[in-house]
Amino acid sequence: MMIIPSVALLTLVAAASTAAVPAFLGVSTYTISSLYTGDRVRDPFLPTSMGGAAPTRAADDGTEPAATDIHSLQLRGLMKDRSTDFAIFGSETGQTYLLRAGKLFDGRNKRVPGITGRIQIKQKRAELITADKDVQVFVLGETDENTEKDKKP
Repeated sequence: MMIIPSVALLTLVAAASTAAVPAFLGVSTYTISSLYTGDRVRDPFLPTSMGGAAPTRAADDGTEPAATDIHSLQLRGLMKDRSTDFAIFGSETGQTYLLRAGKLFDGRNKRVPGITGRIQIKQKRAELITADKDVQVFVLGETDENTEKDKKP
């Protein structure tokens, strides 16, 4: 016995295949750049010479940067490169500083005048020295609370 589909059934199937796509299955208006905003931030693993430049910022107003208190900084990390060592410092105000080749740089890669330093990677230690020969020693993983407890009898 053979079943022959009716003409009405064939017409219904043909109409369903050519019907408009429902609204909830419609084409999305989102683009890659609207969903992923990572292209607006600097890639920390690319050197600035390779296109890893910092995102554009408002123009400098020409004012001299505020004096940096080395005693208020915290050592956030130590890194080693083929050519030099790096120490990353953070301040209470959220600014980031980088000690590279004995010189301290701010978040805009401008040298902080009057502050130099040394890094000892194996001891997980960094030192910042002001022009007045004031020395602040930082040890990675050691907080101010730990050093204050050590000083108390």
